[in-house]
Amino acid sequence: MAMFIPLEESLFEPFDPPQKKSDRLKLCQQNIEKHTAAVEQNIRYIYQREHRRILQHAKKLEATIGVFETTTGLMPGEEDLIMANVNAPIPHKANYNNHHLSTYTYPEIPGDLPPRQAALHWSFYNAGQALVQLGGYAAHAQEIKNHYKTALERELAQEESSANHGQEEEPPQNQEQ
Repeated sequence: MAMFIPLEESLFEPFDPPQKKSDRLKLCQQNIEKHTAAVEQNIRYIYQREHRRILQHAKKLEATIGVFETTTGLMPGEEDLIMANVNAPIPHKANYNNHHLSTYTYPEIPGDLPPRQAALHWSFYNAGQALVQLGGYAAHAQEIKNHYKTALERELAQEESSANHGQEEEPPQNQEQ
């Protein structure tokens, strides 16, 4: 998903370009951080706006065709099933130390439901898509950040090396006696 981010600085204002490559890389890193935050904010805004649109659509449908009453709570037999799973013994040699792994699964596209249930299902679907987009963008941005971090570290090491090398080659000063 391509994201448009408006410019914050004027292109007509004078600009003093960095003199050293390391300074330019630092400036690039700062700009990438600002841009990444703005893109993530825009992605969240888009999906929040879509959530509001889903709710508006459901309200319009309910106003037109009426409210469908739905049962709330657990269906008969669900509580027993839930408690059986809760009380079940841990499988032999099961390792649940995987908190770093995502448990997210893509929701299915909602079917034909009454307005409130459809809004709920579409909202879950929308939230799932937002997570996918935010996660994908974060991974993409991190690759770029890593590239610039590596380039900056390499450039700083090169500058330090050339500064140390330059000090070693200074000609000895003549001492008059």
